[in-house]
Amino acid sequence: MTATKQPPASSRGPAIQLCYVRLAMQAPEPAAAFATEILGLQHVKSDLEPFLYRSDQRYYTLCLAGGAEKPSIGIEIADDRELERIAQALASRGLSTREASKDECAQRFVRRALIVEDASGNEIDLVLRPALSGRRYFPSRDAGVTGLQGVGLRSRAMQDDLDLWTAILGARITDRVGEIAYIGIDQMHHRVALYPSDRAGLVYVCYGVESMDALMQNNYFVEERQIRIVHGPGREPASRQMFVRFAGPEGYIFCYGYGLEDLQPDHRPRQFTPEASSICEWGSRCIDIAELQPAQAG
Repeated sequence: MTATKQPPASSRGPAIQLCYVRLAMQAPEPAAAFATEILGLQHVKSDLEPFLYRSDQRYYTLCLAGGAEKPSIGIEIADDRELERIAQALASRGLSTREASKDECAQRFVRRALIVEDASGNEIDLVLRPALSGRRYFPSRDAGVTGLQGVGLRSRAMQDDLDLWTAILGARITDRVGEIAYIGIDQMHHRVALYPSDRAGLVYVCYGVESMDALMQNNYFVEERQIRIVHGPGREPASRQMFVRFAGPEGYIFCYGYGLEDLQPDHRPRQFTPEASSICEWGSRCIDIAELQPAQAG
């Protein structure tokens, strides 16, 4: 009997995927208007979680979680066997983990979830089978949003946090700017960026848009509504991603991005110097967020 040959890893797709962001909100109602009227996401009606928002084929990519203690990001794991392997590896390193309850899984619209804290204290939901929607994504305004593109995370324990992403979750470092590390989990340059910091938390949540025109139109849209732009328009030299980052409710930062490069098979991680032109080649400087400043990156 001939054994069935397994396809190469590249054809099986990524082992992990970024699937959602849950923001801890003290007052989710005012933030709900921001999600639809400014970001342009589609509200999802649900009795389990009243503040869910779509950006693509997934059931949701943003949750405004009233009463949650801290924000979290959802990372889809391929299957139960892989999740068990990860759970054992996390336990061996003494990282805080717990199995999500049935109600917590229902609120996240996943079949199973392992809730993890990295060495910095960032919460990561490792989930199985996050829900997709059978309905076409219909945005609340024509922002040109194509989906959740990436997140920036603060790290006060860079080496330990990188070990979680690479040695345990199987991601890879694609490039560095000073000590900032871009982390690739699929064919794109990065989905997660780790920024050295003295605290945990999200630096930004980035939604991709369909064109440079859409990026600039959104930039003007945000400016006209007197929303503070904290960084950009600009372009990251490492990823070639154009971006504009702006203030959102309760201190969260949101971003529109376009042009994030695909990784080439022979790509090797590069080291960029910790200076302003390595963070934004267009010369845009960020004075409000320490993690996006050259001095902090080094």
